[in-house]
Amino acid sequence: MKRDRMLMEAILGQLLQSPEPLIGSSSIAQRLNVEQPVIRHHLNLLQDKGWVQESENGAWRLTNQGHDYMEGTPEQGISLNLSSK
Repeated sequence: MKRDRMLMEAILGQLLQSPEPLIGSSSIAQRLNVEQPVIRHHLNLLQDKGWVQESENGAWRLTNQGHDYMEGTPEQGISLNLSSK
């Protein structure tokens, strides 16, 4: 499965905009109209970057580092540079 950077940005956006701190992959899939296996794959890639974390109950949250990225802090920049780290 190929990595879709725009989808990764959309997932991060859903986590950032969610009124709840944790959100399930099925909810993200439904909101973005993308199949759940594709969402889970991209969540795992985002977890590799340290931007999201899966809880014990299978829900996902945006990490502090993920918030930094979304806010465009100098450490992360605003572009999705997936080749670093």
